[in-house]
Formats: sequence, structure tokens, C-alpha cells
Amino acid sequence: MKKNAPPAPTPPSSWHAGIVIGGGALALGALVAWALWPQKKFTPVPMTLSLAKATPFTMPDEKTTFSQYAGSQSCQECHADQFTKWQSSHHGLAERKPDPKLDDPAFVPERTFTHGTQTTETRKTGSNYELIALGFGDKITPYRAERVIGHDPLRQFLVDGGNGRLQAMEACLDPRKNEWFNVYGNEDRKPGEWGHWTGRGMVWNQMCATCHNTRLRKNYNAGTDSYKTTMAEMSVSCESCHGPMKTHNEWQHANRGIKGDPTLVKWSRDQHTENCAGCHARRSEITGDFVPGESFWDHHQLTITDQTDTFYPDGQIRDENYEFSSFFSSRMHNAGVRCMDCHDMHSMKTILPGNQLCMRCHTQGGFPNAPVIMPEAHSFHQTASTGNQCVNCHMPQTVYMQRHPRHDHGFTIPDPLLTKQFNVPNACNKCHTDKTTDWALEATQNWWGDKMNRKTRTRATLIAKARQGDAEVRDGLVDLLGSDEIPHWKASATLLLDRWIDQSSVQTAVTAQLQHTHPLVRQNAIRTLEAVLQSNSIRSSIEPLLNDSVRGVRVAAAWALRDSLDLESAAGKDLQHMLNLNADQPSGQMQLAQFDFARRNASSAIEHMETAIRWDPNSPPFHHDLAMMFSTTGQTQLAVAKLRDAIKLAPNQAEYHHELGLALSETGDMKAVIASLQEAVRLDPSFARAWYNLGIAKNGLGDVPGALEALQRGELANPRDPGIPYARATILAQQGRKPEAIAALDRVLSIAPGHGEALQLRTALMQR
Repeated sequence: MKKNAPPAPTPPSSWHAGIVIGGGALALGALVAWALWPQKKFTPVPMTLSLAKATPFTMPDEKTTFSQYAGSQSCQECHADQFTKWQSSHHGLAERKPDPKLDDPAFVPERTFTHGTQTTETRKTGSNYELIALGFGDKITPYRAERVIGHDPLRQFLVDGGNGRLQAMEACLDPRKNEWFNVYGNEDRKPGEWGHWTGRGMVWNQMCATCHNTRLRKNYNAGTDSYKTTMAEMSVSCESCHGPMKTHNEWQHANRGIKGDPTLVKWSRDQHTENCAGCHARRSEITGDFVPGESFWDHHQLTITDQTDTFYPDGQIRDENYEFSSFFSSRMHNAGVRCMDCHDMHSMKTILPGNQLCMRCHTQGGFPNAPVIMPEAHSFHQTASTGNQCVNCHMPQTVYMQRHPRHDHGFTIPDPLLTKQFNVPNACNKCHTDKTTDWALEATQNWWGDKMNRKTRTRATLIAKARQGDAEVRDGLVDLLGSDEIPHWKASATLLLDRWIDQSSVQTAVTAQLQHTHPLVRQNAIRTLEAVLQSNSIRSSIEPLLNDSVRGVRVAAAWALRDSLDLESAAGKDLQHMLNLNADQPSGQMQLAQFDFARRNASSAIEHMETAIRWDPNSPPFHHDLAMMFSTTGQTQLAVAKLRDAIKLAPNQAEYHHELGLALSETGDMKAVIASLQEAVRLDPSFARAWYNLGIAKNGLGDVPGALEALQRGELANPRDPGIPYARATILAQQGRKPEAIAALDRVLSIAPGHGEALQLRTALMQR
């Protein structure tokens, strides 16, 4: 089943950079000239952006569009061999109606299987295939299989979910074993959960349909929360990849034997690959109407290696990420290899077996610049060994959906050192499960020695440490931006630099990427710079990208500048189209809320967030974001309640405890404030801002030693923040500890020489 990523773009870190919890009674008096606690008032941005002419996306008329398709059967007459390959391929069988020949073995005789606390029965009644399962209304009910998606190694069955929905059942079939199993594995999901088969996480119209059919229109109606989904043809047909072919058929029939068909357009190798990418990638949709031959980057926003654990630090797939993002990050793609160099376009099988495929390029006279490789000497395994198969080391498999092993297309290099240091899987131990990481590390070191200290190891180490908040890697990431690195990794570096984006050198490096030749880099540079849009120079650097040649970049710029965006502009219309396209999922409602809140429409924003929570009550970020809105609109008690809800769902999220402490400051319950902030720093000792606020809170209660200790811990956590030693200096000055206060102010000025308040306070102290 196709699982789309949540709608993008989303800000690179906590989105409430523009939505702050208000604070009250913790000021240090006149010595503190700047706000220690954020205020809960909007700072309106004048809506004065002007845009040059650009063309917004407009959804083509459905009837006219579908009339351009001839159907796969029309291809068979002239392309019999290709049609035969396609017909029995995974594409040809991607979605279909139930078929006795294919489905009777699974339903006849009737069967029962248990998963978790639940039991599902399967049977055939007349001509109907039925699954009897716990479903809507928390009742055990028979559901008729309307369609089947997937073929091998698993099949899912779609049932009617009402209001035009089809729902993908959790009961799946392994056709090789003729065995039923739960696609969620050992999970025991229940009705009411987003991810249960009755929930929105398994709505075919949004999560599966686009990639299992041809030129699909979701046709979601937000007013009625219903669908009227249509398509040019069921399944991944010939025209799903080649585009509409009716005019081609007509010309061929009228001009038999004549060469020079004007209806055919020769595509580049990148166009062919981007036709594949739309479905073989974890991505979000911008338009909902990709047409073969058009740019992937005009219709989708790609999920890449970032601060999250979606991918491992070396780019290996961890979550269900499909193939394209890892392939796009690889040296193979960067060297010019494309999908059809390895895969038959119609059967989708590899064009040669085993190592023969790789040796097409990695042999004398093979692919330009490809190193010549002798498999046995390279792998240190015997010829017949599985360890001598290129794909087993460089394209290791991960099993998804319980039964679907997928090859990683990052062509990564097994590195047991990364396993030992950062728990990154390596192919050696995936195969030799009885051996330790140290065993694998010793073997690779003996074989390859210093060659293991390669660029990929350095990059993965930077990413892993950046995720841990290690400030020492900042300069390495900045250097990566200035290198000749693959665009995927430059884009990743911009996202990983977000925690240091308040520093001028980082801003300069990331801002330079707004001019990068690849749209993925420009788009993600925008996402990171969104956190510092209060800088007029940053805002003015992003504004020209509202007219970028690539729609994905324009939409990213529009999202970043949503508070002041001209909604009638091309970028404004494209952004609104994307938001509405994804409004049928909780994450889409959250993004609509963020958009409305930035546009000063708090009541609408709160409604969207409440809808998101109603659709998915178990997602902590939804409760958190609603709390931010309640706080900013002065509804402190509601903010506290929502933050407590978020903490119940994610008790180890330090940020939530920190924000609860800030919200509680509005109530005057300082003991509760301190308790929340102490929990935040317990969970994350490197949380400098939490230490800072804890210090201010303790000082407010008269605990000066505790305040100074907390502030010192904050300085250790973030030695580049001048605000923390300045707060310590003001406390020391109030206590009459003049030499220590001056020393603290000198620390401030060593970080920020132009810090006006520190200069003023130091002068005042020196004159006493």
C-alpha cells in the first residue's frame, strides 16, 4: 500500500517559532532590558510583497483529460511483446477487481486467523469475497472486497468505507504461502485510531490510489468530508508511464507504415526516472495531477535525510521510504545511472541476473568513470557465496509490511564503525547474524584499512552528531554546503543546520544555497531559513523564489512567507491548492491551521487543529500545536490542558515540558513552573533554553544559587548564546557581586561585541 508522507512543507524545527507562549512575572527588573520571556502578541508584517507574472497550477478539466487516454488494451495490437510483459507485472496487477482465478485460493474454503486480540474470517459467499472483522462502530461485521491492490509478495483488499471511501484492510494475503497475516505485525490497532484499517491512515483515496492507478483524481469534498474519486484507467497502465496515447493511436491507424509520428516526444533519461519517482518515493503532493514527462519537482516534495530518524545517518532507508530518495542520494545516480539502466521498462524485472547486471558498468569499457571491480577480490567472499553478490552488500534488504523485502537503492558501503557508534545497520551483520559488530569491524579494517575512512563515513558522522545536537559538527556541515557534494546531501545539510541558524555564519552559508542549481537544495534552504525571517535580509533573499522556475520551490517560498503572501499571486494560489489537496488528512488540517494562524485568523486555525485531533487523537504534535495557539490567544488554561495531553502521549519530549513550564508561568504557580522546567532539563541536559528559563524561574523565587547553577548549565549547553551569561550577570549585579558580574558581562561581549545592554550594564558597574 502506498503511504504518502504528510503534506509539506513543514518548518525545520518546532513550528511555533512564530507562535510563542506568553510569560509574565519572571523579569529581573530594570537591569534586564530585553524580554526574558516571549510575549503573546502578534507583530503584524505588512502585506506588501509584489510578484512578477507567473502561471499558477490549474487542475485540467477531468472529462477532457480522460478523453485523451486510449486504454492499455489499445496498445496490444502494435506492442504485443511489451503488453505481455506488462500485463503480468506488478504494475499491470497493481489494482484490480476480485478475480476467481487469483482470489479463490485465499477465500475458499473459509478460514480464520487471529492477530492480537482480534480474529478475522475470510470466505466466499456467492460471487462475493468477504472479510469478517472488527470494524466500523467497533463491531464485527462482514465486509465485501471491492478491489485488490498489490500482487506479490502481498495483497491487500479494499472495502467500502462510506462517503466514497475505500479502506485497505489490515488482513493481508501472502500469495506465495497462501497465508493470511496482519499487515501491522504484532500491533493490535483498534477502531478509532488513525492507523486502524477503518481510520484515515488506511483511506485508499488518499494513501494508495494515486500510485495504484492511472491519472487519478482524488476529488475530495471538504464540506461533506467525502470523495468522488475517478481515474483514467484502473491499475498502473501503459499510459500511467507513457502518458495519454489516444492521439498516437489515431495517427498510427491513419498512417500505417509511415515513420515520423508527430505525437511522440522523446524524453530525457531524467524524465523517464522522474516518471518512476512519483510513486517510488516518500513524498508529499503539490498538485495531485502529475503527468508523465513533467518534472517531479513541480508536483512533489521529496522526503530526505534530515533531523528525524526517517533515514539512517548514512542515507539507508529506515522508515518506509521506497526507492527514489535513497537512489537520488547515491553516487550511482550522481554519476548518471538511471532506473532503466537496470530495470526492464515493462516487466520491471532487472535486465540481467545477479552480478551480471552490475558488471555491465563495473568492467573494462563499461560505464564512464565506473571503477573496474572483480567481485571475489572486492567482496572477499567465494564466487557462490551470497556475500559475493553485489546487491547483498550495497543494496541490503529491509522488510516492510511484514512480507515485503525491499532493496535499498542508496548503494551505500557497509561500515560497522557506524553501527558501533550510531547504530547504523551494516550489511555484514545483517547476513552474519551470529557475529558481533566488533567482528565485522575487524574484518572490514583488515580488508580495507584506511580506505574505510572515506567521505561517506565522514558525512554520516556529521549527520549523526548533528541529530544529537553536537555543536562541533556545525562547521563540518557548513563546509559540506560549500563542497561539490551530491544535491541530496547539501539539502540534508541545510536542514541539519537549523539548530544553529541564528548564527550569522550559518545564515550566510544556507542563504547561498538559495541559488543552488538543484530545486531540492533551494527548497530545503528556504525551510531552514524560515526560522529567521525576522531578518529583513533573509526575507528579501527568499522573496525572489516566489517566482522560481520550479513549482516546488515557489510553494516552499510561499509557505515560508505565508504571513505576508499575496494570495492572488501564482505562488499564493499554488500554495492554497496544495493545502486544500491535502485537507483530508490530520496533517493537512494541521498545516491549514498553521497557515491561518500566520494570517492572523486564530479562530479558523483552532478549528483546523481541533479537526486534526478529532481525526487523530493520539498524535502529540497536534495537541502541542493547539496549545501554542491557545497560549498565543491568551487562553492559558486551555494551553496548559493541551500541553498536558501532549505530555501524556509523549512523556519524554523535553520541549513539551519546557513549554508547559512557560505556560504555567502565566498562572503564577512558580513551583509548578520549576517542576516542569526541571523535567525538561532532566530529559535533555543539552536544552540550553530550558536551563535559562529554569534559572530565571528560580531567581524569581529567591533561589539565587539554584538560578546561577541553572544558568551556568545553560552556558555549557550553548556557549554561543549571549543571553544566558547576560542573565547571570544581572543576577550577580543585583546581589552586589560586582567582579563576578563584570566577568559574566565580558563573557557576553566576547560572544556578541555589540551587545548594547551588556555594554551599558558594564559601564554602570565600573562607575560604581
